[in-house]
Amino acid sequence: MQVLKMEESKLQKCPRGYFVGLTTMDYVFYVNSHPQKNSKVKTNHFTRLVGGPAANAAITYSLLGGNATLVTCLGNTAESDVIKETLEKFGVTVVNCTEDDAMPAVAAIAVDRNGDRQIFSGQNQYKVVNVPILDEPAFCLFDLNQQELSLAVLRNCDCEIVVDAGSWKGETLAFLKKASVVISSEEFRDPVGRDIFSIQECASAQKAMTRGEKPIRLDDGEVPVASVPCVDSLAAGDIFHGAFCFAYYHKQLDFKAALTFASTIATESVKYEGPWEWAKQI
Repeated sequence: MQVLKMEESKLQKCPRGYFVGLTTMDYVFYVNSHPQKNSKVKTNHFTRLVGGPAANAAITYSLLGGNATLVTCLGNTAESDVIKETLEKFGVTVVNCTEDDAMPAVAAIAVDRNGDRQIFSGQNQYKVVNVPILDEPAFCLFDLNQQELSLAVLRNCDCEIVVDAGSWKGETLAFLKKASVVISSEEFRDPVGRDIFSIQECASAQKAMTRGEKPIRLDDGEVPVASVPCVDSLAAGDIFHGAFCFAYYHKQLDFKAALTFASTIATESVKYEGPWEWAKQI
């Protein structure tokens, strides 16, 4: 991969929050049950959405009233244009870090009647990635995807670092070492099986572990999570991260209060079909 510096003049005025990582074109199919081996499931209920952990968090931050910039690789195709236009309608500033003639990441997602998901994700490797210059953001959230780009951005970050630790990927330890905040899934482990509370490299960071409907685990306690009927859990974790950033950095709530706010928004999101219906209800 060839990494180039992007000219500062090409960036828009720096917003309060940067979200660095994956953006996808999601094709979502709502089905009664997930397909079995060598079977076909037909449905008239399907849609196309912009997704990806960093993109969804940025959209959430913007919908709540924050000023979000998404740093990602979209490529240079018709699908790239659709993604960029969609994100801009949500109020997200998009920095597309490659002009390669390669498709953006694509995901096929099946959501059953219980709101459970199966996801197939395809991601391209890009030949040339342009690294943006960050203009004093309050924070950068990294979703640990698109690591060539993310590592280059991380090296130039002089701000709060938020790590969305869904699963261990490549150079995850480099992000944990610089993290101010680490929010992990219950499944997140390093190669020797340690969770975020046991990894010494992030000992100084504020840490939380989300566990679905179970209380959020902290270093020194828990944050309760409301139980609601789940219609669609698509993007709920990403929504949690975007809402946390809004509460913690924009509203300047303390850590536990910000997690409580994020849990409320993410819980609201699963009550509706699609990832953004909740924004019409609050």
